[in-house]
Amino acid sequence: MIAKTTPWIFGGRLNSNARCRLFCLPHSGSGAAQFSPWQKFLPPDLDICPIQLPGRENRFREAPLTQIHRIAEILAAELKPYLDRPYILYGYSFGALIAFELARQLRRQKIAPAVSLYVLARPAAHLAQTRYPLHQLPDDRFLVELTRRFNGMSPAILQDQELMKLLLPALRADLAALETYVYQEEEPLDISIRAFGGTFDATTTEDDLRAWRLHTKSSFELQMFQGDHFFIRNNQLSVFQSISAQIPELSCRH
Repeated sequence: MIAKTTPWIFGGRLNSNARCRLFCLPHSGSGAAQFSPWQKFLPPDLDICPIQLPGRENRFREAPLTQIHRIAEILAAELKPYLDRPYILYGYSFGALIAFELARQLRRQKIAPAVSLYVLARPAAHLAQTRYPLHQLPDDRFLVELTRRFNGMSPAILQDQELMKLLLPALRADLAALETYVYQEEEPLDISIRAFGGTFDATTTEDDLRAWRLHTKSSFELQMFQGDHFFIRNNQLSVFQSISAQIPELSCRH
């Protein structure tokens, strides 16, 4: 039984008989709500634990964090009570870097490693950032450049000024965290890494994803899907199948 609850997990599904837990880290500016529908598609013996960062959805009144290493440190402490069974770390874009640093932070604390680390739509952590930073641009230019680079926001949302006022602080904070991230050399992880990307993603090439291989002593898998940065919109079932396929193996992994 989990002795305490944490605001860092919101929604999803917790089952005392679950064989594994899936911790889902969202892309920049987004929150945990996007993972709620996953309950319909993933097996009932897999807990779904959407991570809710400060500054969005039910935590929008809290100040968002601007350092990936700090987010990973807090998450490692908050999630410790939930790591009493095999678990998987899943991160999309911004979330992929957090998931990676979380895995390394848990290793420093001598906590059993994840079964797998999913890194989607994000170049390997050690690759230098070559694009000009966005997080300090004026609002109008920030949104234009953000949309051009990631193609992740619908025109209806962009035109809703009141909604954008709510979304901008978290978006800026997440971009600041991405753009100020400094990779620190460490030993590769003892975790299998699965890197997924879109064939037309302007932010992440196939070679960028293949470079994640350097960060594991275990197995590595690379899959490319038709689509841009948000290729998962049309490929969710393939991702669900990959996650589900690991569950029969879990009883002998921990």
